[in-house]
Amino acid sequence: MSILLLLLAPGLIGLYWLIRLQICLSRARYLIDAYGLNRKKLQKLKCKELRVLRESIETLKNSNNPSGLEVLIQPYR
Repeated sequence: MSILLLLLAPGLIGLYWLIRLQICLSRARYLIDAYGLNRKKLQKLKCKELRVLRESIETLKNSNNPSGLEVLIQPYR
């Protein structure tokens, strides 16, 4: 049983990191497509920072604050 675990562990860890990478790339792709942000400027952000940026954008969008939304998005265009 332990030999099977040793053989499957690297594959499972690799699969986990691949899924995390795809989620992060999906977040960046959404921001690029929906708000016209610059891909190179978003590449500097980490995945957690992308999540916070998207949540901030959604909060401002739901509160009908277009000026705040523009101020938040402007550095990434």
